[in-house]
Order: sequence, then C-alpha cells, then structure tokens
Amino acid sequence: MKPTAAERLLGRVVRRLQEVDSTQAELGRLADRGAPEGTIVSAEHQTRGRGRRGRQWLDAPGESLLVSILLRPAVEPARVPQLSLVAAVAVVDALQTGPAVRALIRWPNDVLLDGRKACGILPEASTADGRLRYVLLGIGLNVNQADFPPEIRDRATSLRLASGVPQDRDALLERLLDALDARYAEFRARGFAGLRSEWLRRAATIGQRVRAPGGDEGVAVDLDEDGALLVRGDGGAVIRIASGEPVHAPGH
Repeated sequence: MKPTAAERLLGRVVRRLQEVDSTQAELGRLADRGAPEGTIVSAEHQTRGRGRRGRQWLDAPGESLLVSILLRPAVEPARVPQLSLVAAVAVVDALQTGPAVRALIRWPNDVLLDGRKACGILPEASTADGRLRYVLLGIGLNVNQADFPPEIRDRATSLRLASGVPQDRDALLERLLDALDARYAEFRARGFAGLRSEWLRRAATIGQRVRAPGGDEGVAVDLDEDGALLVRGDGGAVIRIASGEPVHAPGH
C-alpha cells in the first residue's frame, strides 16, 4: 500500500508560488533558514529558471511542472549527481502511471517522450567543511505546451503533445512525489547500485553512439554501479564517464 501524502517524507511542507526567480533559489533560501527535508517549492512561472551546466530553463506561465525538493541525505558530496539518476527513474515511474506515453531516460537524467526532451533534472549541493548540508533537486517537466519556439521544436516535447490531451498538473505532481518518495527511500537504504537495474530498464542511451568529453566516440554499453556511463570506444577500450560530465551524440 502506498503512503498517503501525510505519510510521505517529500511534500509535507509545500510553498506554491505564482512567479519566482527560480524554485531552486527560493528553496535554497528556505533551506538556509532550516527548512525540513522534503520541503517543496513549486511555481507557475520562473523568471530565471536554470538547467544543467548553467543553461537557462524557459517556460510559459502555467504550462510546466516546476518544482524543487529539499533533500538532506547522509551521503558524501561526490554522490549527489546520483540523485539526478534516481529522480529520472521516478519521473518515468510517474509518467507510466498516467497517460499512455512511453518515457525513456537519456543519460544521465533527461526524460524523453518520442525521442524528444520533456523533462530536465538539476541537483545542486550545498556543502560546508567537506560535508553535505543539503541538496536542492529541481525538476522541470513540460506538461501542457502545444508548441515550442522554432529553435527547439525538433528536440523538445510535452506530455500534452505526446499523449494528445491536456494534463492535470496537480495530479501529475502527486504521482511524481509518490514515485520520488519511494525511489529516494531505496537510494537511502541501498545506494544507487540498488536502482541501477531500474535505470537501465528505462534507458534510451544504451546501445547508442555517443561522444565523451575528451572527444572520443563509441557506443554506450552499460551503467556502472555509481551511475557512470560505460562507453566502448571505437578502439575497443571502455571509457568511463562520470555522471557530472557532458556526453553528446556525434554530430550534435
């Protein structure tokens, strides 16, 4: 039996905003004032939303699910990037319990619908004296967009476009919190190694050609127990790419 909303660790404190600079920034301010683990900030619109590697996350008011979740796991800072892989598994879980869509994960944490990006995940750590204070886990999911700007139209999509019908964002948030609460509990109990097989079952990257940060190309063949991508290079050697490093499809 799944826990009720009151029994979940995640979402016991929820701050809903119409507009904010960034849900990550707002949650960071709350975290620094002692907000409890599981506190959530959601918004209808962000004026300075951000994605991985400093990219801007663009949204139209009311069309996306924009949420940041405060986590305080007892792990070393080096393991924080694994939480983005855990969250990607949870996002796919949540999407599979809703409309008839097939969601897959592009390493490490982009969630794809019909081969196009629908969700981005950003874990940001705060540390002190080499110890982890907290993690801000940001999730941006395209929900009810009917179209995208020309410059990203060929690589972005939404749940509405993939399913053919508008979606209830509040119901989707509840499904996401249920899924993430369960997967986060698994992570705390067994680490990412216990979730590795679940990530692989949802993977779009394995078997695809990729380019490593150093420029070497090869085929993604597996995921290490710590979340690193294993790529068999064209010369036969296996290249290990840590989950904080970029990887690209050749030609992109």
